[in-house]
Amino acid sequence: MIDPLLGLGALAIAMLGLPAAPSLDPGPSPACPADMRLVTGTHRDEVQHVCVEPVKSGKATHCFAYWEDITAEEGPSTEISVCMDQFEAPNQRGAKPLVMQSFETATAWCAARGKRVCAEQEWELACEGPERRPLAYGWRVDKAVCNSGKAWRPVDERKLGASGEVAQREVERLWQGAPSGSHPGCASTFGIFDMMGNVEEWVASRRGRRWPGALMGGFWAKPWTGCRGTNDAHDPKFVFYETGFRCCTDPRPTGVAAAREENEERGGRPASGP
Repeated sequence: MIDPLLGLGALAIAMLGLPAAPSLDPGPSPACPADMRLVTGTHRDEVQHVCVEPVKSGKATHCFAYWEDITAEEGPSTEISVCMDQFEAPNQRGAKPLVMQSFETATAWCAARGKRVCAEQEWELACEGPERRPLAYGWRVDKAVCNSGKAWRPVDERKLGASGEVAQREVERLWQGAPSGSHPGCASTFGIFDMMGNVEEWVASRRGRRWPGALMGGFWAKPWTGCRGTNDAHDPKFVFYETGFRCCTDPRPTGVAAAREENEERGGRPASGP
């Protein structure tokens, strides 16, 4: 009979030799700053998934699981290539995401850093990935993967609408967010973290919506909100205890295109190449 302590020791030594679990982050691209990730692909205006686990909550019914690998795509298509912040603003792993942000303040914050608020279609593609998954991490809601399983806390809107310390104390009482990147499984296939749960994110609305900005991804008390769960009910000045954002920017040229652009900036003739 094998000594239990010797057995545990052998198992521990064997585990040290196993490779680490693969990262969900594909890493930086030469086309983007190091703290952003390149998102590329074809976006379709409409996608449909088959719900296999509807859950009724009050008057609403939310889907908690979908038929895996079944997606119908409809409507116009758009080719997308964009650099997107890996984390919610201030885009720092381990930082507390900004909240009480309006679409207007998000736009100004990104612009001050040479970026812009991500477009709704860009956000959807970054969340769904090439598999067109309904959730950033897959096909079935798992409250443990992202910061999305917290209990909702009643809001004192009078205090929240006040100024100064009164509003700040109410925000702190309601806060159930997590530091950016602290849920390692909560990442899309492009390496964008916390697109589900944590804080709701402002995006620039697609054509046809009432307001120029919309909110995506739900927050820490909405585990069912998927990649297409757009909240377009609020005007650009709206702020709430869980409204944040992330920024995007256009990719920079690489390879021959970069050499050509650099040469033209110096006043020379365009570099040869396709």
